[in-house]
Amino acid sequence: MTNFTKKAAVILTMLAIPVLIFGQVKISNAYKPIPKEILPIIKHTKELSLTEIATTNFTGEYSGQRFQYTDNKKAILRTYTYTMSIVQNGTNVSGTTTITSEDGEYGVIKIRGMVIADKLYFEEYEIIDQKKAEESLWCFKIGELEMGKHLQNTVVYGPTNSYTSIYYTPCSGGYTMLEKVNKQEGSSLTARKQQQGEKEVINLVEESKFSLEVYPNPFVSETNVAYTLEKDSKVIIELYDINGSFVKLVSQELQNAGNHSTIINGNNITAGVYIVKISVNGNVTSKQIIKTNN
Repeated sequence: MTNFTKKAAVILTMLAIPVLIFGQVKISNAYKPIPKEILPIIKHTKELSLTEIATTNFTGEYSGQRFQYTDNKKAILRTYTYTMSIVQNGTNVSGTTTITSEDGEYGVIKIRGMVIADKLYFEEYEIIDQKKAEESLWCFKIGELEMGKHLQNTVVYGPTNSYTSIYYTPCSGGYTMLEKVNKQEGSSLTARKQQQGEKEVINLVEESKFSLEVYPNPFVSETNVAYTLEKDSKVIIELYDINGSFVKLVSQELQNAGNHSTIINGNNITAGVYIVKISVNGNVTSKQIIKTNN
């Protein structure tokens, strides 16, 4: 299929759909903007304590917004209502997401993933119900969502990139902010923030002291895991798939303080979503990566 109408192209762009079937996909890795609407919420979100992380369970209903980026990643093109229904069993998660546009189009999509500490890694993989224009499609979203506390309630937030379901070719991507729904009180970040006014204590979310960088991401044949050790450490690097299944041991050794880089060879793994897990003297950090075919 090489011919399509201007109307169809516009609809596909609005829905963050890669027009791979028409041979036109824009690729970019710059998923960085944080919508100004949620900056105050993130600013007042505090990290979980070590005790809370040890007992964290993502099971529940979450409701909020998913912000779709423009093609140049410098602005928000469209805002969707976005909900997640999650069941966590061990470190594995399953459930559904529902994305709804302002004009009533929606998609209900199955998800799968895994939990590492206070991070939820997920991918959408099968549409089970939808309402949309005949010419349009829904992209499958993937995410690395961090759990925190805002006004004593649980929130999950972070970038939610989007990809085609087979080749993992990037769509325009976006950002997600959700709050865990209290069945008795409902969920409204904005309403409770207004009720609290300026009396709430500011707790800025601090960046992790351990910096982990994986590049290129997405990758085709290999990717580099780069990090800096403050002192001599025992380092274990492992690769898992999005279902939480162990794929391979990348590296396990004692390393001196300083900068390090380890290559992950992806020639023998299939295209998909993976998690790099690095343990430094027992302290775990993780990162989501994408393996593509080309």
